[in-house]
Amino acid sequence: MSKLIASLGASLLLSLPLLTQAAEKLNVVSWSGYFSPEILAKFQKQTGIEVTVDSYDSNETLLAKLKQGGTGYDVAIPSHQFIPILIKEQLLERFDPAKQPYYASVVDNLKHPTWDPEGAYSVPFIWGTTSVVLNGDRYKGPADSYKVLYEPPAELQGRINMFDSVSEVIDMASLYLNIPLCSEDPKQMQQILGVLKAQKPFVKTYSSKAGSIRENLAAGEIDMSMFWGGSSMRAREMKPSLKYLYPKEGVLAWVDNMVIPKGSKNPANARAFIAFLSQPENAAMTQNFLKHQSPIKGVAPFLDAALKDAPELHIPEGTKVVFSQTCGEGAIRLADRLWTNLMR
Repeated sequence: MSKLIASLGASLLLSLPLLTQAAEKLNVVSWSGYFSPEILAKFQKQTGIEVTVDSYDSNETLLAKLKQGGTGYDVAIPSHQFIPILIKEQLLERFDPAKQPYYASVVDNLKHPTWDPEGAYSVPFIWGTTSVVLNGDRYKGPADSYKVLYEPPAELQGRINMFDSVSEVIDMASLYLNIPLCSEDPKQMQQILGVLKAQKPFVKTYSSKAGSIRENLAAGEIDMSMFWGGSSMRAREMKPSLKYLYPKEGVLAWVDNMVIPKGSKNPANARAFIAFLSQPENAAMTQNFLKHQSPIKGVAPFLDAALKDAPELHIPEGTKVVFSQTCGEGAIRLADRLWTNLMR
């Protein structure tokens, strides 16, 4: 009997590393629909780490989640203008990615960016533009200005989606009105509120959920929406009449970044996931799925052919490109008041 017990004990000890590996976890929170099942399966196969993904539909929602203590997240993917806010609120772990070998693959103009100059807290994951997509079969008139969004023609009235994101909605309206981003001037914010209130009767939905927007555009439930370039390309693949606009006022630009929230229970797994996603072949898998632009060098050989001439990813020469900014407390307060007023 003692020999049998000893034998069983040895077997259990030998199996412990395998059991530990199988139990490895990683909890990710990101924009809705940011990870394909294929890339998560590849990561798990290579590392034995099982990834669980939760989602949010605005940077403000992510900020609120993390301020409330999160729910054990190990990786999050905020937009660039929110990173200084998260750092100031002490909601991020410092893991110094700039000192890691994979950081050399980041495109030069996104290394040590203004929002994380030491490369201490974040790694760019994907970038792109924000503009308007509309159904060219429904509306064939002028579309060279955001006027088509804020003063929609009869064909588009009641068939519009706007993002459910304070910062993005205000930034686009600011661009249209030629008002500086993050304005702290109450009169300028009143102008923005006036435009958004006048538009509201023609808006069918306020949503930032990319999957739902794509499906509603494809099904003809809506015919115009604020949207991101890569997401617009994915929608066009479902409905060829959809067009991504480059208005004369310009387009907004953004960079979504991988960070490790404070208090991560699996920081080593988080660092492994970030390093994995920063490898050119894996970054290309992300770009092929999301269709946005990649911030990683060397992805070209791995990209789908359709990405190489997609109008949503190639900004016309002369287009004004404005990166969203980190707003001060005064601008944030005004924006929150504006949004509360608008949503009444």
